[in-house]
Amino acid sequence: MTDTSTPKNPELPTEIRRQIVEDVGMPLHPSQYLIPHPQRQALCSLSLVSSVFHSIATEVLHERVHITPQNIGSFVQRIMEPGMAGPPKVKFLAFVGFASELRDYELDLVIAILQELPSETVTNILLDMPLRSIYREPEPGDDPESSVLRMTDALNRFFNVKEFVSVRDEAHLLGWWTGPVVWPHWPQIQRVALYNPEILEERFIEAVVQTKSLRLICFLNPRLVGGAETDEDFSELIDQAELELSFLFLDAENMGDEETDGDYVGIAKEDWHSDPLLRYAINQPDRVTLVDVEEITDSLDRRSPNSTPTDWFFKLAVSGRLWELGRFGISEDTAKRYLEMEAGGLDEAQVAAVMAALPVPGLE
Repeated sequence: MTDTSTPKNPELPTEIRRQIVEDVGMPLHPSQYLIPHPQRQALCSLSLVSSVFHSIATEVLHERVHITPQNIGSFVQRIMEPGMAGPPKVKFLAFVGFASELRDYELDLVIAILQELPSETVTNILLDMPLRSIYREPEPGDDPESSVLRMTDALNRFFNVKEFVSVRDEAHLLGWWTGPVVWPHWPQIQRVALYNPEILEERFIEAVVQTKSLRLICFLNPRLVGGAETDEDFSELIDQAELELSFLFLDAENMGDEETDGDYVGIAKEDWHSDPLLRYAINQPDRVTLVDVEEITDSLDRRSPNSTPTDWFFKLAVSGRLWELGRFGISEDTAKRYLEMEAGGLDEAQVAAVMAALPVPGLE
């Protein structure tokens, strides 16, 4: 008797199903912090196909997470009551959209998330939060460092972190001007991007020098303190760091940034104290790159009070394209022209004579 029943299609191996889901959920840039909306929709559709696809798609969706003031409460509830699946295995963790001051209950929820997520899965962390706001004036009976220490301890759990971006504030979390910055506690950290840090502060230099795993560090509008020790400190920052470490300096001065008004000393063009930086950009271009943001983008409008360097910095960091900016570094001729401006209008021969008389960075 002939069997006329329709043969069943063989089930795909779990490995192939996982590869299908991961290909659907992979952003255009591997370092992107959020899966684009069309791909998220596709993953949601895949999750309806079967219980296996649902499990895999849910896992992929949770690999890249944006925590906002609007969803932070529900996310905390999700990780506190994970059910059989356990807490989400987040790889790219971003805290974004917080106001100019971090409220106490928001800080408590942030710390709860950092304490409950699996410590081994997180590899990329982005903070768009007002870290400075936690340095509040102590109140009667209040320990002003308790929240700072709790947050630092929670962040230190993630021993596989390879990238850290602080979009809005420098990452000093143990006290104002005392450091140390948070990222040296991560043994595998390779890339760090910071907004407006005091890069010549002693503890900051110490942190950079001691972090042997670092390969690229990016500063947007760093604060360069002028004075007799600037050259020496700048030399200490770069020459004592690992030779494999590259420095990317992004200058976005005069672009409507209220947060650094009166505090930021530009690193190019006018009113700056950055001769050492320019000399490094000329003599060690493979290690030190200076990017003049105004020359490479029109996405910032100085006339708009809602457009700031931090907006631009955030968008680039979230997209994963921040680390590609090195190709827009100023040329050697441009760096020499900036030096000429600082020198007070010397001609090319005079600038060359000044340059020849200066010690070559890295060769002292």
